Amino acid sequence: MDEDQKIIEGEEVDADEEVSNANADTDKAQFNQASALMSLEELIKNHITTIDKLRDELKQHKEMFEDTFNNDPTYREHVEKVKEANKAKGSVRQQLSKQPSVAQLDQKVKDLRFDIGEQNKTLSDLLQDYKEQTGASQLEVNGKTYAIISTSKLVTKSAKFNP
Repeated sequence: MDEDQKIIEGEEVDADEEVSNANADTDKAQFNQASALMSLEELIKNHITTIDKLRDELKQHKEMFEDTFNNDPTYREHVEKVKEANKAKGSVRQQLSKQPSVAQLDQKVKDLRFDIGEQNKTLSDLLQDYKEQTGASQLEVNGKTYAIISTSKLVTKSAKFNP
């Protein structure tokens, strides 16, 4: 209740007035929450717009930077030599990769990378559950203390992306 609406001992208070005041307080809280949410959404939109503008500016400056090198004949000559060397390196690499023992190693490396990725996804889910259930933001494992962090990212929604 407001300061000027204090109940004096022995005074009768209309129950409808108290309900009305409670409803007004609820409406005010909901309005404040909606207003805060709208402000937050506006801030997010402004940051997205700023990031887009900065990316456009970065793209322009990167192009100007690269043009400086691409317009220099000496630089272009060296780039061509590097391309030839890389082509020769790739050819030798491809021949070596055809050897059965090297092909097996390559497959083993791919399998291990995939397994690590899957384990990391599962660990992320487990840590999220742990954090929600315990409220902890740290976990000690094998004498090391790790911080549990969550990351959020905004991606353009496409037909392929439906979480």
